[in-house]
Amino acid sequence: MKSRIEDVPKLRTISTEIESNRFNQVRLGLIRLGGPIRMKLPGLRGMDVIIDNQAWVCVDRTLYDLPVLAWTDFRHQQRGGIHEPVPCQLHYYHVHADLITETVLATIVSVLAERMEEKYPARASNIFDFQGGRQSA
Repeated sequence: MKSRIEDVPKLRTISTEIESNRFNQVRLGLIRLGGPIRMKLPGLRGMDVIIDNQAWVCVDRTLYDLPVLAWTDFRHQQRGGIHEPVPCQLHYYHVHADLITETVLATIVSVLAERMEEKYPARASNIFDFQGGRQSA
């Protein structure tokens, strides 16, 4: 995916960080669901996100997948533990992309959590109460 966005002109690029809980959730989603992952972003009409290990790209599917935002160059190896934020580059391809950045990140995590829950539902029958010695319902 990263190679596809290299040909599109960027309006602006900044160095930023992704919170550890968000980055870790996306990495877990890629491991469990396989990648790349493409998903619609509810509440953001016409927007999809395509996620792989190299880039998270928000695209406008009504404009032939023209990028709107892209997080790339994740430097997760530089962090001292999984609780630390991950430095990366954030590329803006649309003049108003900064207005939806936070919403896109929050929606990515939410939709991925739903997909993982569908694929790996929690089974209450597998939870044991070790203190009482009985299985929980």
